[in-house]
Amino acid sequence: MRFVCLGVVLCVLAASLPAETIDVSLQTTQLLQSGNSIEFLFADSSYAQHATGMGMAASPSEIVFNLISAPVSSGGQFTAAVESLDGSVSAQFPGPVGWTSGTVQTLGYDGPASVLADSLTLSSALSQAIFAGSEAELTLAYTGPDVTLGLPGYSLKNDLTISLAGGPLSVGALDYGVTFSSSDAAAVPEPASVAMLVAAGVLFCVISGALKLFGRPRTISPFR
Repeated sequence: MRFVCLGVVLCVLAASLPAETIDVSLQTTQLLQSGNSIEFLFADSSYAQHATGMGMAASPSEIVFNLISAPVSSGGQFTAAVESLDGSVSAQFPGPVGWTSGTVQTLGYDGPASVLADSLTLSSALSQAIFAGSEAELTLAYTGPDVTLGLPGYSLKNDLTISLAGGPLSVGALDYGVTFSSSDAAAVPEPASVAMLVAAGVLFCVISGALKLFGRPRTISPFR
């Protein structure tokens, strides 16, 4: 009975945990469902080096991204945000971003494509805070019908280009990796809900124990 109860409680706890983040840097495609997000890790070290050499501020004042995929028929949208590596500082792009049609001519793919693009202007203080650790993360959160993104012949890490700009300078950022997350705020139970689930599991164990105790046949010894 102890093992059964322990199993029930563990199952309840496991059901309440959010989904893990998965490294998909080397994958060529990724299925996105509404509520999923995909995060791109990048660095501003190249921009900082060039800007410093030109006597400019080391942190960029504008971020521009382009995500290229094989043609996508979905009408879904993304919200984009950039944040510091430790997640303490972030900035949201102006509004929802949707796919536009285009063409791509590369060594690995030549043909029609869908493009996701947007730009964000940063104040000097906000840019310094986001890039204080040199690396930052671009998060694209998806809402809409299921869609598979990816450009044939390329890994997801190479499907995105990020440009960092300031004044007359524009430098491509170094992309380090891509992660995928299926968790979203709506899918993660509130703390109170988790507590109720655990309590229900414990109550089940208590009731089961009581039934076993009081439902056990009693042996009556004969009088001597």
